[in-house]
Amino acid sequence: MRPRSLSRSIRRTFSTSLATLALVGGAAALAPADAVAAGRLQPDLVVELMMTHVLNPAEGETFYAQIDIRNIGTGASDPISATVAVPAGLRTTTPSVGDPGWTCTAVSTSSYTCSHPQLEAGGRASRLSVPFVVAGAAPGSKVPITTSITPQRREANTDNNTGSVTVAISGTCVIRGSVWHDLDRDGQRDADEPAIAGGPDGVLDVRLWNRQGQAIGGGSATVNPDGTWSITARTEVLYEVRLEAAATYGRTVADVGDDATDSDIVTSYQYEPTLLVASAEFQAVHGGEYVVDAGLVSQS
Repeated sequence: MRPRSLSRSIRRTFSTSLATLALVGGAAALAPADAVAAGRLQPDLVVELMMTHVLNPAEGETFYAQIDIRNIGTGASDPISATVAVPAGLRTTTPSVGDPGWTCTAVSTSSYTCSHPQLEAGGRASRLSVPFVVAGAAPGSKVPITTSITPQRREANTDNNTGSVTVAISGTCVIRGSVWHDLDRDGQRDADEPAIAGGPDGVLDVRLWNRQGQAIGGGSATVNPDGTWSITARTEVLYEVRLEAAATYGRTVADVGDDATDSDIVTSYQYEPTLLVASAEFQAVHGGEYVVDAGLVSQS
């Protein structure tokens, strides 16, 4: 009987050992998942950059929201889903099809849903570009655009799954001024100092210069016989007034004394073959009126 009892004991011990091995094997099989859960192989999707092209659209115009999404985690992501949404004042339109890897659908007048294949660790998706139309947003307002990435099951951090940018809605403003001959070179217009009219021997051109490549704006004017000029211009953009005149002139000193009668021209770009001078840069906003006067002196 003892040998049989011993045999049962051996079998029981052997069975227990197999069960233990099975559990250990199962634990070993789960080890990679545990490693993922511990953060060693987790994706981390981030809205890295948002911007608009153009910077200052006007009513009825189409512009694009441009979005960069990146996986800054240590593991590959699952396929990506992102929503790009806007409030009233903007609306969706037919999505573009030129973004490699992205497929977008306008799910309403206020949002797109876009999908992209998985991203490897450190990978960056091709830039997502979706169109919106200005439809009722107030001129001069700044309207938010938001991108939200759907969180993933294994994601290390979901706090960076959302990004936003605002787009400035263009309106109109008036930019005007006068050009005069500063005979005493003091930077102030005196009652007896004459206007400089437009023409080959006077002012050739007054122009608005915009250095922001993705903003729309500008305009030009011919100077009247009394030296005055005026431009109705687009807004939510930085402008510099540039004046071109005959080379017989130079600019007088700027910002001296009474602002109503001084010269606002602060920079000289060239003296030959024509004079090219400019004001300081300023932000034009909807409904604004900006006066930029120019005092010129005779070249000695």
